[in-house]
Amino acid sequence: MRFFCDQGVDVAVAVQLRKLRHEAWTAYDAGMADAVDDDLAVYAHKKGAVLLSHDREFSQRRRRHIIGRHVWLHCSEMDAADLVLNQLPDILAVLQRHEDLFVAVSHAGHEVTWK
Repeated sequence: MRFFCDQGVDVAVAVQLRKLRHEAWTAYDAGMADAVDDDLAVYAHKKGAVLLSHDREFSQRRRRHIIGRHVWLHCSEMDAADLVLNQLPDILAVLQRHEDLFVAVSHAGHEVTWK
């Protein structure tokens, strides 16, 4: 699976995903460190990647207007890599079934919204 991490996501998340043999990169890696949210969403969609974000406001907009795959990491940045590692099997199962969806992930589990 392909994952694109926005500017607020710790690089450790991408590193952890790569260790698990997923393709993962950051906004910085893509030369988009200063890009606005909507440009990040369009980029991820064009690349066929799941967009990972900590940004609550951005994520709530994406939840209302679902295009592509967006995962909101509802945790502290420091906890994100562990959260992704622990929740990844369940998240992957959902991501593989839907092209356009929003997933809110926390330590309590995940909630899915799709088109």
